[in-house]
Amino acid sequence: MRQPTFFMAFDYDYTGNPALLGRRKVAFFASRVVSPAVEEQALRWAEACCATDRVVISGFQSPLEKSVFELLLKSRHPVIWALEEALAEQRILIFAVRNARRTGWQTAQTRNYTIATMAEESVYALRTDGRPSSLDVLYGLELGRKPVRCF
Repeated sequence: MRQPTFFMAFDYDYTGNPALLGRRKVAFFASRVVSPAVEEQALRWAEACCATDRVVISGFQSPLEKSVFELLLKSRHPVIWALEEALAEQRILIFAVRNARRTGWQTAQTRNYTIATMAEESVYALRTDGRPSSLDVLYGLELGRKPVRCF
């Protein structure tokens, strides 16, 4: 299948524990605005994820993604993309885009698509207010290709 035109290639630098790339990964994506019920489901999922060997990979940029990130770090669960003490403990891998000047809609889409292609399964916390989300396209692309869960 041809990639959508809004995705562009990035050059990456990796810092941290590259062995995390060889482990089973689950991508997590959340809309910037989600209902309290969706937020609660996503946080329960993240807590349950801590009892597994899956590595959570995300941009950890939306408010809910940041909450999940904090929960995972406090639980000492491995993630791909993080900062601070988890790096020294070799529980994370950071991959940084070298050829993007700033984060915008297109770079966020490219980052999310890259994260999705790296993971064997994906979890989405999407808007429930009827408004479209840029994650809807990625969610649609992944359906039927691998395990995909949506709150």
